[in-house]
Amino acid sequence: MFYNNFKQSQNDYNTCVSRGVCSISPDITALQEVMFVMLRALAYYVVKLELLGAKNDRIKLDMAYNLVYLSSLQEYNDEQMLKIINNIFSNFINTERLYKSICDERGMNFDKFNPPIKFSNNTELNKLIREGDKAFKNKYKGQNKQVKNYAEILFSVLKSLAMLIQELNDNGICIDSANNEIIRALNLYNQQKLDEEKIKSSIYEISDLCAELMKRLNEVKVEKFGEIIEKEVSQSTTPGKAILVSGNNLSELKDVLETVNDKEIDVYTNGNLLIAHAYSVFSDYKNLKGHFGNGVETSVLDFATFPGAILLTKNEAHNVEYLYRGRIFTTDDIPPKGIAKLDARNLEPLIEGALTTKGFTRGQSRKSAIIGFSWDKIEKLFNDISTGLTDGKYKHLFIVGLSNPTNSLESYFGEFYRALPPDSVVLTFSYSRAGENIFTLNVANDYTLVTMLLTRLFDIIPVDSPNVTFFLTRCDNAAFAGMIRLHRRGAKNIYMSNCLPTIMNPTTLDAFKKLYSINNMTSAREDLDRILG
Repeated sequence: MFYNNFKQSQNDYNTCVSRGVCSISPDITALQEVMFVMLRALAYYVVKLELLGAKNDRIKLDMAYNLVYLSSLQEYNDEQMLKIINNIFSNFINTERLYKSICDERGMNFDKFNPPIKFSNNTELNKLIREGDKAFKNKYKGQNKQVKNYAEILFSVLKSLAMLIQELNDNGICIDSANNEIIRALNLYNQQKLDEEKIKSSIYEISDLCAELMKRLNEVKVEKFGEIIEKEVSQSTTPGKAILVSGNNLSELKDVLETVNDKEIDVYTNGNLLIAHAYSVFSDYKNLKGHFGNGVETSVLDFATFPGAILLTKNEAHNVEYLYRGRIFTTDDIPPKGIAKLDARNLEPLIEGALTTKGFTRGQSRKSAIIGFSWDKIEKLFNDISTGLTDGKYKHLFIVGLSNPTNSLESYFGEFYRALPPDSVVLTFSYSRAGENIFTLNVANDYTLVTMLLTRLFDIIPVDSPNVTFFLTRCDNAAFAGMIRLHRRGAKNIYMSNCLPTIMNPTTLDAFKKLYSINNMTSAREDLDRILG
């Protein structure tokens, strides 16, 4: 079997190995619970205040950002964790005081929130860990397993929504309805007995909202960085001083290119920023030489071998403390240990870091990558597939992606493509293979582009067709939201690979698959036989 009861080969843990962590420690779990309790306590008072006509958009946006921090808490040291927690606590105290003062002014009852954790702004970390551990163990006391699983799934899609809110806000777009959805969902956890139907409804609403925000984010990117084009991207290197920009933030990459425009410094992208080369604006920068590295999963190795300065753009979290040499920077408000905080308005330390490191002494030649797409080709491809399904040329369409480059998955799809019958067609965003009926669209794991492309595809091919099968091999919060949306829209065949326990615990993952009719990937030939019957 390809996967069996969450047993994966050692190579399947490339993702967590590259990050330096393959499980979440009990201390981190306890601190995550402390943050979660604080956030839902804060949500309680925000809801109360809004009913009284008092709004605070800044605090709601902060809460979304804190959910993003919560997702990557294992990247921070004790001091940084306390700073994050104290920031939430400060918002909690101020909001509680405001609610009480309004109640006093209006002669109303003050409905005080009594959290399961007692905290103050001078609580020591060890005490917080003990309190968080106790709260975590009692989190779903008295709730049935079904409600518990739905509650955990809701929390997962909430984090996906929070990340989209943050990315949109970084691009100057604030969507109040999305912030309000975060507050409403968090407040659901404050009921003594969780309401299963309300939680299920919130899961669907947030999954739909995530898709809407991805479309909006794509529009914003096109407005700022130009239309998507098909582009050949060099993965070779040339001698000279260099800067590596890693992450997802196109604006920060553009700022770096503007800053080095008149300097003898080459710029390379890393990780998901491969997609930057497909936006037409970036073709104008002569310093943008190409892409360096093998992907997000090998980022630590990429950083260790890159002989220049490195910028981790916002929300690009890596466990890299053993790599730091005064040349890794980030614009994040709270940088991980060993990474220098950089003001986005002043990139001089980054430039200095590039000039004082040795750079590439000789170039290395590597095969180029083709990314992006031409809309004319896309329209023709989608229409050809639709026509083929209608006239019988194709009996089945398989949609594959995004990329999760493990040895097992590479082997699985190698076998899958070899066994694929000639009357089936594959549209893949990963695991490309030459073939007359295999079509690859390389969008560098960009969810916004995949959402846009599939929306167009489903305008002409029904998403609920029994002749369409989805393989989702990238396991993260955005993928969960996507699968829920597919299920809600009637998709008949959804398959997924398994997840690392740092993403979702195995018990909840098993429940997720049952609740949303998700199939386990087993072996390529068995799955093909089952699907094609």
